[in-house]
Amino acid sequence: MGIILAQAGVKANLNASWFPSYGPEQRGGTSNCSVVISGQPIGSLTVYTPDILVAMNRPSLEKFEGKVREGGFILYESSIGEAEMPAGVKAIAVPATEKAKEAGSEKAANSFMLGVLMGLKATGLEEKAFKEALAENFAGKPKVIAFNQQVLEEGAKWARENITI
Repeated sequence: MGIILAQAGVKANLNASWFPSYGPEQRGGTSNCSVVISGQPIGSLTVYTPDILVAMNRPSLEKFEGKVREGGFILYESSIGEAEMPAGVKAIAVPATEKAKEAGSEKAANSFMLGVLMGLKATGLEEKAFKEALAENFAGKPKVIAFNQQVLEEGAKWARENITI
């Protein structure tokens, strides 16, 4: 999801960086990445106070929730359950895995969550940039592209119908 978001920034003619953190996590635990999208040169790949946190599991939510800047967003997988959030941050439980599974594959939960970001317009990126980046990420796999585009759009629709900013 992070690399697709960074690619969407590039598609929008902005500067973008993607900085993954995969230590022992790559063997099944949590992992994370920092994505920076800016109209200015990017001075640091590391994000210390993100505007938006997307957490797909409880350990990631607990590790990073306190770093989100005041006025920022936390989108988290709803199956995590209830979680106490920092003051001054808008937290949104997103049924990404459930909705992706209903669409045909829970592996597309990231695409649903990306669609929620797209639908919220919280990144400032146009839908076209998201769709082009997703297609580029799955280049050579037309069925995967079509399915994930559908899930992306369903995520955006869900956001428009269920979230008020």
